[in-house]
This record gives sequence, C-alpha cells and structure tokens, in this order.
Amino acid sequence: MPSIAHLHESGLLAAILPHFAQGGDVEVGPGDDAAVVRLPGPRLVITTDSLVEGQDFLLPATRPAWIGAKAAVQNLADVAAMGARPRAVVVALNAPESTDLAVLEGISRGLAQRCGRHGTSVVGGDLGRSEQLTITVTAVGALEGDAPAVQRSGARAGDVLAIGTEQLGRSAAGLAQLLAGDHAGQHVPWHNAPDPDLSLGWGTGRTAHAMMDLSDGLVRDGTRLAQASGVLLDLDREALAADAAALDGAAAQLGADAWDWVLHGGEEHAMLAAFAPGSVPPGFRAIGTVRERPAAATPAVLLDGAEIPGEGWDHFA
Repeated sequence: MPSIAHLHESGLLAAILPHFAQGGDVEVGPGDDAAVVRLPGPRLVITTDSLVEGQDFLLPATRPAWIGAKAAVQNLADVAAMGARPRAVVVALNAPESTDLAVLEGISRGLAQRCGRHGTSVVGGDLGRSEQLTITVTAVGALEGDAPAVQRSGARAGDVLAIGTEQLGRSAAGLAQLLAGDHAGQHVPWHNAPDPDLSLGWGTGRTAHAMMDLSDGLVRDGTRLAQASGVLLDLDREALAADAAALDGAAAQLGADAWDWVLHGGEEHAMLAAFAPGSVPPGFRAIGTVRERPAAATPAVLLDGAEIPGEGWDHFA
C-alpha cells in the first residue's frame, strides 16, 4: 500500500471520510469549518483522550481497525459513565508521512464502526503530520430530559458495588502477552480493542448512585470513587475468584499473578457503579459493598476488609 507522503490533505480526506456515515441528528458533518449536531437536551457531556504509538499501542502488534475502536471506546466510556449517551465525536489524526494510507483508513473504519454501534457519528476533526502516530478523540454526549449526571461522589454506605463486565483482567493479560512477544495470545484482542457494554452507562443512569469507567484498574479507579464519595469500597474475593481463575493459565505461562491483572489491570472501560441493595440492573454483577468510612480512616478499596497491595495503571509511570 502507498504511504501518505504523496497525498495532500484533500487526498487523505477523500480516502477517510467515506467511512464516517452520518446519523440523522447531524445537520452539518465533515467538510465545513465545524459540525452541527442536534441534541436531545441542553446539557452536554464532553470528554477527550489520546492514543500515542509506542505508549498506548504497538502498531506491529495490533490492527489499524482495533486502534480506531480502542480510541472510540475510551472516549465513549467516559460519556456513558456520566449516564449520558454519546452523540458525536471529532478525531485528530497525526501521522508520519511514511505511514501507509491503509493504516489511516483502517483506524477511521474501526473508529466509525465502534461509534456507529451506538448511533454516534464521526462529524469532523483534523489531519496533521507528526513524528509518531497519534489519535485524539473528543466525544460529545447529552443527558436526556431531567436525568442527572451520574458522578463518582454519590456512593452511599450499604450500596452494592457492581461491575458491567463478565470478566475483569483481560486487557492486562493481553498486554502482558504482547510484551512477552506472544502477539497471538488469547487475551491480546481484548487489550488491543476492549469491548465492554457501554450502553450500561446511559441505560442505568437513573438508578446508579455513582459510576465511572475502569480505565486505570479496579483498585486505582475504585479509590477515586471512594475518595469522591468519602466511603470505603470492600471487594468480595469470592465474587472475583472466577475472573482470576479464567486467567490462571496465561498467568502461569508468564510467571504473573492473575489477581494482579484483575485488581490492577487497566484499559477495561467497563462501568463500575454503586446501586441501592436489590436494584443492581441486568448486565452488572455485584463484586463488593460500600461501607461507611470511620472518621480516622482514609477512603480506600479493600479486599474482604483488608488493604490491597500494589497500584493500578499509571500513564506517567
């Protein structure tokens, strides 16, 4: 495939834009100075995030479409975690001139397809030249009607802590396999393109007391929720045992600890939420409880009442 070195911006746009089908709420899409999108309510939910080659993905070890899908998920998840439905995204693609055109087309296709599953349109963005491939996505969502935003600060003592995925730790396991040179490892696809059910975010916004998506690990992100709510989160080892057991084989091959992946593995992007007892909705499963924090205690995440060693994913580590 040819590189993008011979193409002007107009040529790149001609190759990329056909992948970005527009939803019915888009009045003005790509091609003008800015997009115009109709929203169901006046309150916007906005987030942005970037993927950088070498830091967030290894191009020889992934697929361009997976890169696009991952860039979509990490932004759509942030909107969903506020209880809002994502309506539109814009994307800035910066790449070396030696980049194959097929790579940018694949990224665009993966991004558009993952967004399209939720009726979210890619409505514009920017193209540029850089020393390394970078994808920055900004997602815009809206809260419908009088639905409140679901923040991290609403968890209450006695709530059930629940997670919106059937298995935790797959992304961390996939990363470990990649770094060990096993590009065909069982869990590599989930790391390269995590695929949680994001609709659990906006579908349960009116019943969740607090919610966030897991981007930096259950303990690290759970601690953020605990700090915002001023509580303790007590994880149930038995509720998470099956997650660790499903990863034991991969962990044994790599000399790793499956529990470390479950508790500290990042880039899952599943919904972590607190619900009143008896109101955990379908798609979530209970993994612990919210406890009152003693006056002298620091908000934290515990496992069967005990402190948890280790830390989660740190983007600057």
